[in-house]
Amino acid sequence: MSPEVIVTTGSRLHWGLLSLAPRTGREFGGLGLMVEEPALVLSVRSASSQEDQISGSTGSAAKIQAALQVLRASSPDWFGDHCFEITLQSEIPQHSGFGSGTQLSLAVARGLAALMGQDELSSVELAQLVDRGARSALGVYGFDKGGFLIEAGKRDSADISPLVFQAPFPEPWRILLITPQDQAGISGAVEADAIQQLGPMPDALTEKLCRLALMQLAPAVLEQNFSEFTSGLTEFGHLVGEFFAPVQGGVLAHPRMRELEQLLLSQGVEGIAQTSWGPTLSVICPDEGEAESLSSLINSAGYGEECLARIVKPFNQGATLEHRKSV
Repeated sequence: MSPEVIVTTGSRLHWGLLSLAPRTGREFGGLGLMVEEPALVLSVRSASSQEDQISGSTGSAAKIQAALQVLRASSPDWFGDHCFEITLQSEIPQHSGFGSGTQLSLAVARGLAALMGQDELSSVELAQLVDRGARSALGVYGFDKGGFLIEAGKRDSADISPLVFQAPFPEPWRILLITPQDQAGISGAVEADAIQQLGPMPDALTEKLCRLALMQLAPAVLEQNFSEFTSGLTEFGHLVGEFFAPVQGGVLAHPRMRELEQLLLSQGVEGIAQTSWGPTLSVICPDEGEAESLSSLINSAGYGEECLARIVKPFNQGATLEHRKSV
C-alpha cells in the first residue's frame, strides 16, 4: 500500500478589479465567490517509475507539469529527487472564467506538500511556491477559505494582495452559470496585452467600485439581503464591464451573453455579472426553485442549444485534503 493524497476544490468567480494602473496606491484588488462546481479533484502519490505520470486533459496536464517544474525549482529539498503520479479525476474548464489555473496549481502544490509531510502550509505559501497571484489573489484565498471574498490589491508586483473581507455566502442562494461553448475567455499573454491597452482606471471609478464592494455587497452578504446584493452586483458588473469594453468587445465579452443580459434585465432579474474575462455569465438566484425557473427561461429562449447552464451552490469552505492508502 502506498500513500495517496486527494485534493478537492471548487471554482472561483471573479466579478471584477477595483483598480488598474493607478497613479498612487494599490493596483488590482477585486471581489468574487467560490462555488462548488465545476469541481477539481486531484490525486497525488509517489510514482513507481523514475518519471512523472500525469493523467488529465492536454491543457491541464501541461499546467500540472509546469507547476511541478516551478515546485522543484523553488523547493528542491522537498521535491527535487521525487517523481509523482498525478491524476485529475475531475477538472475545471479552462479559459471560462472559473480560475482553473490557480486552483489546479494550488491543488498540485497542496497534494505534493502533504505527501511530503508538509500539511500545514497556507494557500499564500503554496501560491508563492508555484508562482500564482500575479494579479488576482481571490483564487488563492478562495482555495484556503471559500465563500465571498474581497482583496485589497497590491503595492508591489511581488506581493500577494491582502484579503480584507471573507464571509460565507448565504447557503440558500444559488448561482446560475451560463457558459457559451463557441468562445473561450482570454488569458496569459493576451490578457496582459489587453490590460496594457486599457491604461489607468479612473480614480472615480475605483472609488465607486470600492464603495459598492465594502458598503453594499459585503454587508448584504452578512445580512443575507438578496435584493441589496443583486442590485449592487449588477451595478458593479456593469461599471467594470464598461471599463473593459474596448478590449473585450462590449460590457460582456460574448455577444450572445450581451443579448441574454438584456433579456434577463427586461424580466426584472438582477445579480448578473460576467466572471473574469468570460465568457461565463453568472446570475445570483434566491433559491433552487428560482434558479431552475430562470434556467428554463434561458433554454426556452434558445440559449440552451449553444450554452452550458449550471445551477451551483456556494463553496463555503477551503479545499479538502484526504490521505488514503492505495494499492
